[in-house]
Amino acid sequence: PFYSHETMARMCARFLTHLFACPADPPSATSRPRTKLPHFIAYALHRTKLHPSVTFAALMLLQCLKTRFPDRKSLSGHRLFISALMIASKAIYDVTYSNKSWGIVARGMFLLKDINRMEREMCDYLEWALTFDSPILLKFEELVTKDFSQDREFYPNY
Repeated sequence: PFYSHETMARMCARFLTHLFACPADPPSATSRPRTKLPHFIAYALHRTKLHPSVTFAALMLLQCLKTRFPDRKSLSGHRLFISALMIASKAIYDVTYSNKSWGIVARGMFLLKDINRMEREMCDYLEWALTFDSPILLKFEELVTKDFSQDREFYPNY
């Protein structure tokens, strides 16, 4: 189920898959059912009820991460997305979810210690450049919406 977030979830999944060549399914460490990336994203958006600008800020953080590490690929788009959404939320809102709550948003896929480590590592990789310029974020939102709102054979690089 997409919880009324199918368009945004699929767009985010396309963006992540394009940037980091990550699979739609998370790596299987347990026998638990695995949630495909678009469904995982939709659930996170549903549970958090964050403004769409936070989602685009998260995608912008992921774009910055890719710019810093252009050859980097990922086995877990789930890990990348939840880390970026958590950090974007904390950067934009004064009061936000605890890391324990983010574990619930991630459907228990990650332990609290993993959530803490993922946040720390991404902030370090981004060299703590976690602010967003509104006009740039708006332009980025326009580009991503235009370029990733539907399946294509090729996607642009920014």
